[in-house]
Amino acid sequence: MQFLQWVNADQARYLTIAEGTLLLFVAIVIAAAFMPRLGAALSSRRGVVAFLFMVFLVLLAARWPTLFVRQMPGDHDEAQVLAEAHTALYSPIPWLGFDPQTEGPLNASLLMVPAALGVHLTYFTLRAIALLLEFGALAALYVAAALCFDAGIAQLAVIPPLVFWTVAQQEAFVHFSNAQSSIFLGALMVALISWGWRRGFTPVLAFAIGAAGGMLPFDKLQSVPIDAALLTVAAAVLFASPGLPLRTQMARLGLLLCGLLFFPFVVIETVAFGGAFGDFWRSYILAALAYIVPAEVPATFLTTTAEFGPFFDWLVALTLAGGLVVALRSSRLPPRLRYAYGAALVILVGAIDAIYSPHRDIKNYLLLAVIPAAAAAAAGLAAITWLVAKNSLVGPKRGALAVVFIATCLLVQHAVPRAPYAWIGPDLDAYMRGATMDPMSAAIAQNLKPDERLAIWGYRAEYWVYTSTLMGTRDPNSFFQFTPYFNPNRDYYRQRYVEDFRENRPEGFLDAGPDSFDVDGSTHDAYESVPGLAELVHRDYVLKARWKRSRFFLRRDLARVAGGSR
Repeated sequence: MQFLQWVNADQARYLTIAEGTLLLFVAIVIAAAFMPRLGAALSSRRGVVAFLFMVFLVLLAARWPTLFVRQMPGDHDEAQVLAEAHTALYSPIPWLGFDPQTEGPLNASLLMVPAALGVHLTYFTLRAIALLLEFGALAALYVAAALCFDAGIAQLAVIPPLVFWTVAQQEAFVHFSNAQSSIFLGALMVALISWGWRRGFTPVLAFAIGAAGGMLPFDKLQSVPIDAALLTVAAAVLFASPGLPLRTQMARLGLLLCGLLFFPFVVIETVAFGGAFGDFWRSYILAALAYIVPAEVPATFLTTTAEFGPFFDWLVALTLAGGLVVALRSSRLPPRLRYAYGAALVILVGAIDAIYSPHRDIKNYLLLAVIPAAAAAAAGLAAITWLVAKNSLVGPKRGALAVVFIATCLLVQHAVPRAPYAWIGPDLDAYMRGATMDPMSAAIAQNLKPDERLAIWGYRAEYWVYTSTLMGTRDPNSFFQFTPYFNPNRDYYRQRYVEDFRENRPEGFLDAGPDSFDVDGSTHDAYESVPGLAELVHRDYVLKARWKRSRFFLRRDLARVAGGSR
């Protein structure tokens, strides 16, 4: 920690370490493309482990400052999933104990594992998990590219997404946005499909691919188009597998479908057993359909967004250049390159569909295309490499291609020179001090004990994280209790909130709505306007603290104990 504080004291130290680590890494990759002995060593089993360890070090050297930011400005995704996971330890059934909304219950359920082992769930924990998931996706991309092409292409394939995640500073790209687990699952499916294509589509592999595909819709409902594309490719690979009779292929397809249905069956049975199937259907399916309403999303959303735009543009250009080789030299190109190129395009189209289908230009949606774009570019690069260097795995031509590829990546993605990191500076100092975030969190912590329930009316899930309290209702925010134009089920959500409030009798109630949605100073959607809620609050709770326009209420019977000092 003292070393981090030393680095934190001067931006130049951070940039020297981050850029130096990246440049050393790419220098090794370039050298391996020129030198047969180093290339062979880096392609061995131990060499692959060493290579992936270097990938992780590059990622960590650049991204460690984000681990110490206690809350990204304007972001609530992280706080919501932390609150859901904490609450799920006591009320584990999704849509009954907690409503995961459109991100699905998988993230909260997975976080329950470290929480049950005594790991304190914080922003640091969550971003460390995000970092590991991104690394896992890069490792899966390497495996897939190595199986479909060769180790040299695989080493180059991971560089563009690695550079993207090391240089990105926009909050949407560096916080835990519920997309990282979908990215990892999708990349894992690509690696498993590639393994089945090159090494044999075994029964266990078929079930595993289906199981990962079955998890994706419950990790992020928006990932369904990617899931469909991946499953289509998996089925095509299965039926194209040489040496498998039709009966065996159909049996393996049945196992894939069994794996696909396994996780949904477990979730839906659990939810139905808890009596929350109606809430699941209404909140996860119908609300999502209502969310997808006609809206203006620029067609250039993929290509003009800062940081992501340059990454996507140049990879698509490389993909198209490789496509020309595939089209013009199709008869001479090895069939495996043609098939891999076509499969990569199908997956990329699925990712683009997933980004645009919600009709919202939300930046973290773009993360869903990071691995598919890199995989498609790897297929294009493999075709170009075949044209230029034929079957040569190392040598001057492969080395020259590696130099051009890496130099383009670093320049287009603005990796060198790199701007000072937006997070380095006061965040580490604040984290070390452990200071209270604001007066309202201090007031709540003074009146409520950890693991007591706090109901929040508004969009301020971070107060559950700051105070280690549980959600007072199943809602991680009151978004669907408001009156946005895409919400025809507002009255259902309001009634459910009141029923949860009455049943759980939370120890505290925070009215954060005025700073959440009525920023113009009006009183629309205030908790007082909800039938039954105002009555419960005014009858059973007393006002204990104000800060800005937020108000904290303590349950009346607790406030009588030692004047509310517990």
